[in-house]
Amino acid sequence: MTCIVEKVGEIFSAAGAAFSKMSELIMSLHSVGEASPSSGKWSLQEIQMLQSSVRNFNNELKRIQDSLKLADNDNNNNDTEAD
Repeated sequence: MTCIVEKVGEIFSAAGAAFSKMSELIMSLHSVGEASPSSGKWSLQEIQMLQSSVRNFNNELKRIQDSLKLADNDNNNNDTEAD
């Protein structure tokens, strides 16, 4: 049980760091559209890299969610058959 708790803690820690970094990057990207000293520091390639990273993150989360739904449906079907 301790191993599971540690893994969950690691997930929350990594998620916090990832969302913090994503927030920093998005705020920096937002300044590209405004006249400021940091305007224009993003290249098209870097914008595409961030877009790809966020898209991949979303796709991975959806894949996990779909897997959990499938497992839940299988468990519900097994429960119904046992009755």
